[in-house]
Amino acid sequence: MTTQNTPRFFRRSRTVSLLGVSLVAILLASGCSSPSPEKTTAASADPTATATPTPTAVSGEVEAPQSEAEAIAAATAAVQSYLDIRATIEVEHPADSSAIDTIAIGDAAANVHRIAGEIAEEGSVYSGTYAFDVTSAYANDLTLDGTVFPFGNAQLEGCFSGEGISATNADGTPAEMISNRRGVVQASVFYVAAESKWFLTDLGIAGTENVPC
Repeated sequence: MTTQNTPRFFRRSRTVSLLGVSLVAILLASGCSSPSPEKTTAASADPTATATPTPTAVSGEVEAPQSEAEAIAAATAAVQSYLDIRATIEVEHPADSSAIDTIAIGDAAANVHRIAGEIAEEGSVYSGTYAFDVTSAYANDLTLDGTVFPFGNAQLEGCFSGEGISATNADGTPAEMISNRRGVVQASVFYVAAESKWFLTDLGIAGTENVPC
């Protein structure tokens, strides 16, 4: 899966374009992988997963999924929680982005830390929320150190919207928003059994450019 980070949605004194940073679903430390699914309904989704040290979860504990439908529903909720936490960080306390680590790891967390740091440094003021609507999804098994976690690897595709976000520059002037704040994205979400929780590892624009939705 070739993806780009979900971007900031406004222009300051210069144009803020979509980042050309390739994302992969990385869970680093334990050599975790999942087999190819028997069916794939998410376009271009990559079912391969590897593992990382799991962060301490403070909320959102759920039972392990017993079916693909349960996995997709839980993973979808995790993505929306991620976006809600991201918005809260950007709006209320961009200088402290640690809350994102309760729901995301890898590039999904790093992207929020980076953006929040930029907002705090610039003194911009954000308001609003993000939205995500799933259009296709699948879930398959996640294997960690020889242990199989059924339906622990969920891959989602859908429409990500930043239209609910607005921003004001540090000098009080309205920030210029980019014209297209909706796009098709792919999300990789993994069930971490040790934490009884789903973690987002990757939320990015599918392909090499933003596709409106």
